[in-house]
Amino acid sequence: MNLSNYGIAEGRLTRNPVILNNKDGSRKVKFTLAVRDNFKSADGTKSSQFVSLEAFIRAGRETNGIYDMIHKGDLVKARYTVKSSVYTDKDGNNVFCQSLLIQELQFGESKATTDARAANAHSCVKDDFPF
Repeated sequence: MNLSNYGIAEGRLTRNPVILNNKDGSRKVKFTLAVRDNFKSADGTKSSQFVSLEAFIRAGRETNGIYDMIHKGDLVKARYTVKSSVYTDKDGNNVFCQSLLIQELQFGESKATTDARAANAHSCVKDDFPF
């Protein structure tokens, strides 16, 4: 692991992952985590940041692995690296992008806890991301 180019984010999925198929048979998985700030605001509350992550699934894999098992609201921990890329848009301009590419993903709570939270979610009035 390159200690100069990695991060760890722990949070809840804001919605179900999106899986995009590439022409070569590989797939890209995209999702966003609501990650709790590690500091409190002046009024004593903690806010959340929304972190967009991507994963690459190589061609030839029959399943999407853990990405088939995660859903909106699940608590996960992602270890990622920062990837920079450049592409040329339709007007011939270079566009510089950065993405957070997942190297490892783990569940942050047991399946029983996840299932119980999902069962109770139907009674919630608004979306929140308790940790």
